[in-house]
Amino acid sequence: MKFPTPHYRALATSIRKAKLITGGINKLGCQTDLQHLKLQSYILLCHSALEQYIEDLGLSAAQAARSAYASSGVITKTLVALISSKLVSDLPEKSKYKLTSELASNIEEFSKEAFNRYRDVVLSNNGIVERDQNSILLPIGVDPASVDLVLKNNLHSFGAKRGDVAHKFKVQRTDTLTAIDTDLATIVGGIIAYDQAVCEALKSRMR
Repeated sequence: MKFPTPHYRALATSIRKAKLITGGINKLGCQTDLQHLKLQSYILLCHSALEQYIEDLGLSAAQAARSAYASSGVITKTLVALISSKLVSDLPEKSKYKLTSELASNIEEFSKEAFNRYRDVVLSNNGIVERDQNSILLPIGVDPASVDLVLKNNLHSFGAKRGDVAHKFKVQRTDTLTAIDTDLATIVGGIIAYDQAVCEALKSRMR
């Protein structure tokens, strides 16, 4: 994967397209129910774009790590993290000795199982709050807090805002278009750090 990834470019495009729905909204404060509803729709659409970005980035990295090993035997930091996440998830059911022997005997098969488990995690993901970021990025070798703690917190806050909109029907809210756009600009400008960290993990070979 090359930095910046196609996923980052797709995110920027999606945010621009979502912006189309904000036509007619007063930037400093919604003045009608329709403006409030359009702003809430904007929040939901942008949240969806951010969530899809993180999920697509994670799955692509996991697949690239497996492909690198299958084609040339290269073991990347991403592959090690992916397999380790499966090891941890299997600990209650299997002994450490059995896990170690399975891994040593067949890395390819184990990485396949690890990828399938990770894909299930990604497909069942439904948000961008802290736990969602961790569940997607940690298994591919990227710690969101170490990459950019402010970004991690900003995504968490935006995810919480989306949750409030999605689960509580209330036409009028205190959000303004200016505030949402400011938050999004900060997030989209900063989230490229995740993009770069994922690409670096894929380049990092374990010796």
